[in-house]
Amino acid sequence: MWAWFATHCQETSPLYERISRAVAGDRDLLERLRATPPSAHLPPALLAAVHYLVLSGADHPLAALYAGRAEGDPGPHFLDFCRGHWDEVNNLLSTRHIQTNDCGRSALIAPGLTWLAPRFGGRFSLIDVGASAGLNLLCDTYRIDYGSFGATGPPDSPVAIHCRVAAGEPPIADRLPTFVTRVGIDLSPIDLTDPTDVRWLLACVWPDSGRLERTAASIELAQQDPPRVIAADANSALPDLLSGLPPGTPAVLVTTWAFAYFSPEERQEFIALLDGASLQRDIAWLSAEGPGTVEPLFEAAAAHPDPSGSDILGAVLFNGGAHRGEFLGFVGAHGAWIDWRAARPGAPEQDR
Repeated sequence: MWAWFATHCQETSPLYERISRAVAGDRDLLERLRATPPSAHLPPALLAAVHYLVLSGADHPLAALYAGRAEGDPGPHFLDFCRGHWDEVNNLLSTRHIQTNDCGRSALIAPGLTWLAPRFGGRFSLIDVGASAGLNLLCDTYRIDYGSFGATGPPDSPVAIHCRVAAGEPPIADRLPTFVTRVGIDLSPIDLTDPTDVRWLLACVWPDSGRLERTAASIELAQQDPPRVIAADANSALPDLLSGLPPGTPAVLVTTWAFAYFSPEERQEFIALLDGASLQRDIAWLSAEGPGTVEPLFEAAAAHPDPSGSDILGAVLFNGGAHRGEFLGFVGAHGAWIDWRAARPGAPEQDR
């Protein structure tokens, strides 16, 4: 698994690629990891735990490598750090869960919300499932730049996100639609008033990704008026949450690399739940997930084969107890790029 993860990191994090190869070859550390809770077996868990301790001020050569102040092979230093701080690392692996929520995902959510807006009269309630700290509930407060295709959000926002348009013409509006209400759901939400929670959220950002400053800025913005995030299982919380929305208000649910954590049974329950709720109000589910994750998009996505296996942006529209999937395009992690494939909002029927 660690060898595979090293390959996965090749283009996005040379630092974590070299560290992952070192861990893959260290039998002692691998055996220690096998004794941790199953949720800690995935590589990002150990990487975040060590990053957390580095951000806490641990005195070790690894800190300079993470900060870009030194050069060299981080692998041996990472292994040495784990051996010297194993009790602290093990405690974090036993008590913390990966929180990969990144405000950059708003760059993918924004065109999807703009595409949905005409269908819902430009106003709806926004619900982020797997919201973590709720940073993407504030997507309308960020300045998101799509190069020659335009920009969304306040020009003076302290949070600036750049998204490359790889292909197509995504719908870019000066401002996002109006959110009547906004709320998140997460099994273990981040408390933005707790410095240790904030540090953990930052620790889950890869040190050499260029996203640390952006994430910190979005956290500072959210701390001024923290979004509401409910600590609950999504399928348990959604019935009451949806029924409690203002009457007649459409609802847009968002999942960004969160639905993959649902079991097959939980996925079916989620879809059936939204089918039932759509008897009372129109609902859309906007998702950015790996291929083969969102079943209602399978047929629509099959018309757009992608040999590279890129992640998929799609919308499932629920009305009157039934649903249909709409393929919107391919996307890169953390909002790095978007390949838009859907028709423009309001385009003639033959263009759809």
